[in-house]
Amino acid sequence: MGESNVEAASVISDIWRTIMSVLDRPAYWLLGIMYQLFFNVASADLFSNDTIMKFYGRVQLILGVFMMFKLAMTILKGIVEPEEFFGGKKGGTGGAFVSKVIKGLIILTLLMPISIPGASNEYEIQINNNGILFGTLYSLQHRLLANNTLARFILGNDDMAEDYGNDTDELKKSARIFTSSILKGFYRINLLPEDERPKHEDGKDDAVFNDNRVCKDIDDDVLKAYTRLDADPGKIISMVNLTCEGDAQSGGAFNSLLGVISPKLAGKTYYVFSYMPFFSMIVPLIFVFILLSFTIDVAVRSVKLAVLRLIAPIPVISYMDPKEKSEEKFNTWVKTLTSTYLDLFIRLAAVYFAIFLIQDMLVNGVVINNGSGVIGVISLILIWIGIFVFAKQAPKFIKDVLGLKGDGGKLFGGFGELGAALGIGAGIAGSIGSGIAGYRASKMADETRESLGENVDPTSTLNRGKHLLAGIAGGLGGGYAGVKAAMTAKDHGFRASVEAMRKHNDAALARGNSGSTLLGRMGSTASSIFAGEGSSVAMSREIETLTSQKKAMDAVKSRMSGEMVKKDWTYGAVGSGITDLNGGNLDGVRVNYKDFMARYTAAQSSNASDFEIIDEHGGSHRISTIDAEKQKGFILKMNEDDYIQRAADRNGPDFDVELYDLIEDARIKGAFGRIGDPSNPNDQDAQAATTVINRAAVTTRAEAVGRRIRSRTRQNDVNKANDQFAGKK
Repeated sequence: MGESNVEAASVISDIWRTIMSVLDRPAYWLLGIMYQLFFNVASADLFSNDTIMKFYGRVQLILGVFMMFKLAMTILKGIVEPEEFFGGKKGGTGGAFVSKVIKGLIILTLLMPISIPGASNEYEIQINNNGILFGTLYSLQHRLLANNTLARFILGNDDMAEDYGNDTDELKKSARIFTSSILKGFYRINLLPEDERPKHEDGKDDAVFNDNRVCKDIDDDVLKAYTRLDADPGKIISMVNLTCEGDAQSGGAFNSLLGVISPKLAGKTYYVFSYMPFFSMIVPLIFVFILLSFTIDVAVRSVKLAVLRLIAPIPVISYMDPKEKSEEKFNTWVKTLTSTYLDLFIRLAAVYFAIFLIQDMLVNGVVINNGSGVIGVISLILIWIGIFVFAKQAPKFIKDVLGLKGDGGKLFGGFGELGAALGIGAGIAGSIGSGIAGYRASKMADETRESLGENVDPTSTLNRGKHLLAGIAGGLGGGYAGVKAAMTAKDHGFRASVEAMRKHNDAALARGNSGSTLLGRMGSTASSIFAGEGSSVAMSREIETLTSQKKAMDAVKSRMSGEMVKKDWTYGAVGSGITDLNGGNLDGVRVNYKDFMARYTAAQSSNASDFEIIDEHGGSHRISTIDAEKQKGFILKMNEDDYIQRAADRNGPDFDVELYDLIEDARIKGAFGRIGDPSNPNDQDAQAATTVINRAAVTTRAEAVGRRIRSRTRQNDVNKANDQFAGKK
């Protein structure tokens, strides 16, 4: 399964495989780092420092002296009352006591550090620091870890292969072996369908036979980079789109022409490696979680071993005391020491055993009744989940079987294993729904921004690609949230997984509906870090300033309009292109709006077709009511303009103190400053600062500021959404 892909390569499949393989890289990089962390912690010696060793020795000395004093008091009582001491009622026979004392002294000797002059190897150094017993245990642990013995034994590997390049770091080399072993399960040499393979031998992988491969005679460098034991995972991933030429899938002149232009367009190339995307990333992430848990457990194990060594004098000396339940305390200490020491190797064995099973399934297949197609894929995933669960529970399981103390390895707890396993499966399967939600959220964000007036085209090729990437990221995030919830839930793992994915998807759709984008949230986070406030806060202040300016100018407009209609000393032009009934041109003729409207209203009341108007010089003109209807708005504006200029003149006879104060208030608030981009001819809000106060300066500016307020408010709705969701998953 996953080892055969006979579909012809194409540009589209290249893009898809490239995108998914890029997502694989960080997963396997993180797995390699976690593997190295695990072994670094496992091999850490907490008490190698001289100062700590001195403190450690003092504590042991105090405990030893106390226990020896207690034993001496018991022996003294035995001398005083020999019958009770040797009578077998409490301490057994004298011979048994002597035997226990001898055994105890031998054990104490094994526990105490000894001084080997000129210690030259790792074992002698360990004995110097930790005594024969613990020195031997620590040295054995070091040798098993350094030589990767368990991996060789369980996986059948020999990691004594040639060094990778100039890198002689054994831990890094071992990490490459570990990560590449998992990676090769998903990057397989592409084989013909099983029923078409000409060669098969029991016990051998079909991929070793050239005739079974889709791409015959693969380049030696490619094979070496892939098959070497300590293969570089990054190099294997980089070869995901390697192809070889094969027979065309369709004939005809057009196909031949495509073949000349590009073999991939003609369907004449096939992939060297069969690739199982998505699962290739999910599996290492699950192993990262397991290794992280193991690393913490191993760190605790190191402390436990140190404490067991520290308190060793208590159970050993108690073993020699005939009045104590010696064997119970000593046996408990021995069992705990054995369990704690073996814990590391049991965990390692569980990890390698899981890898071995996965590799075997991918190489030799697994017998699943009626397990083809989607059913087969889901069945295999559930089996993998079972393997992962066992790898985490193996330490406790094995210790319980062997009757050892220790409680490590419990992943789900109680009867929650089935629910947790189903939850992990739901998380993996639910990643598809999360991917769809991520795609929709990205598309909704662009649609929202477009509706708010931004120059965004949700259907453009670039944005479609962005939506696709958002869908992939959403699928990964949702799957991770579901798996994590299932693996950390105390019970009801399935329900926890579904609930976590629901919250993840709801949050994604909420972000999209509000217009929030990834770049917007990143910008909001940067603004909070470097500017001390979110992006919406600064724009909110700008909106408040603009609103204040708009109110100030509206107040000027209201005063101007309200007072002008009461005055008989304002005059404004009738308008160009208008003639009186005698044929005279009214260009330049100015009339008072109050008088004009009184005469116009009277004419309308009497159904007159024309009426007389009086200009500012007392001249009389007859004008039709139809022309008057057309021009009354223009006359109103011109009279307002005349009013504001005359009323704002402090030295003039018509000075309006209230209007003047309102104009000054607008000035102070920056109402007559510049907004927009004057260099942009398409920016309707770009207005130059003015020192001349007239009607246009007030009304035009008020309209421009109003447009800017509406525009900035729409933008700030998106900013607020970005601030709200910034830093959240």
